[in-house]
Amino acid sequence: MRALLLVLGAACVAGSHVHVALGKEKSTLTVQWTTSSKEGTSTVMWGTEAGSLNQNNTGDVHEYNVQGTWYSRTAQMTGLEEGTKYYYKVGDSVNGYSAVFSVWNRKTDVPQRHILYGDMGASCAFTLCTACTQQSTTCDATTCAKNTSVGLVSEVDAATMFLHVGDFAYDFDSSNGAVGDDFMRNIEQVAARVPYMVSHGNHEDATINLARFIEEFRSQPTNAVPPTFSTANGVGPNTLYFSWDHGMVHYVSFSTELWYGVGDSSVTKDTFLTWLKADLAAANKNRAAYPWVVMHGHRELYSSSGSSGSGDTTLRAALEDILFDYGVDFMINGHVHDYERSWPTYKGKSTQSNTNPRAPIYVVTGAAGSHELHSPFEQPQPSWSSFRSNSFSYTRMMVYNASHIHWQQVQTDPTLFPTADYGRVIDDVWIVQDHHGPFNASELEAGLHVQVPGPVHREGDGGGGDLHRRRVQGEGGDVHRRRADLRRPRPGEAR
Repeated sequence: MRALLLVLGAACVAGSHVHVALGKEKSTLTVQWTTSSKEGTSTVMWGTEAGSLNQNNTGDVHEYNVQGTWYSRTAQMTGLEEGTKYYYKVGDSVNGYSAVFSVWNRKTDVPQRHILYGDMGASCAFTLCTACTQQSTTCDATTCAKNTSVGLVSEVDAATMFLHVGDFAYDFDSSNGAVGDDFMRNIEQVAARVPYMVSHGNHEDATINLARFIEEFRSQPTNAVPPTFSTANGVGPNTLYFSWDHGMVHYVSFSTELWYGVGDSSVTKDTFLTWLKADLAAANKNRAAYPWVVMHGHRELYSSSGSSGSGDTTLRAALEDILFDYGVDFMINGHVHDYERSWPTYKGKSTQSNTNPRAPIYVVTGAAGSHELHSPFEQPQPSWSSFRSNSFSYTRMMVYNASHIHWQQVQTDPTLFPTADYGRVIDDVWIVQDHHGPFNASELEAGLHVQVPGPVHREGDGGGGDLHRRRVQGEGGDVHRRRADLRRPRPGEAR
């Protein structure tokens, strides 16, 4: 069994696991990387031309010694202009430098393309590129180089942000840390070029995995109260919950595992809930700048997968009223290895229209691919469920303006579907919201459709009609093919 120190080895002296996160200011990006040596400085060099990295900054180094010993390094690129492409490398004169990467600081193009997914392993990372397999935990830039036209690797040039909603590597501690190392190398091909934002999942609950999650993603722009969190590796940043603004969206990241034993003496589900209400109240005052509010955590609040088909009732009891009262537009989850998008829903009741939703929309997008494979649907599709598919896939959330989001789900499943279907859009819908802010229970009741249990074969959206056609793929479950809503706003169009 390989020790992590040996895995990192001499090849990691100049830096590996390179990934970028959004900074707390619009003019900053934070770069993080890993070395096997503590010597040298944590330096990032950058510029607007690949051959002229004429700016530099030195950051911090932190020792990780729970499973092997290595060093995480973070440094900020500062004074950046929005909508500008930068080139950078990390390292120092003692250890050498990484390759030169490019990254955009907060693209201003419309639509702003946000890529969302959860539950991706080192092996079976089918969504990353077509070359990823079940047999190997290596699927890095060299592996994916033959075909970058589909999968997550194809989104790098257009995406403004990647969001991974928990469960990494499967697992960080597997093979004495070697699987976690492979995973971080695998995602470098996207995470070093597009800000890679995260939330904590249940596969990061165990002592070693929790410590490594905190250390691998200490670059996240945490604004949590309290600001620190203790693991087996000591005190680190509290990235079990935090928020940031990006484009036209206010994001809130949180760990659903606070309800399942994760925490320390000062970070609990209660501290999160207190912080959350204050954060969402502040976000509502800032809706003119960031009209859309998106929360994300790993376990699902609504899901029709599994034998119960009910989702996590504990989390729903704790959070559903808060989401409704503060007008959260989307709740993004993983955990269940499939894709499902709800109608605007509250307390199990839905208004079957995506025009001016009267409640949050719940999305499970936990199908990026892992060795645990699929989570089949065992129950008929409930009436609150607008679309579901038991195939590996990822989400495109394309923000056009304050009122229009174009939502797509992209299939990336080589296990149940032919190669020609890889990259096919299976869910395609517009979400139109003219009135952001807290939802109103009486308005929801006024717009309720008759709730009929059982499968939904045809659903109207109040603005053109969505058609679902079901086909069964053996044990793969239901796959719904959607025709896009007929309404298509022009970029920049207001409603």
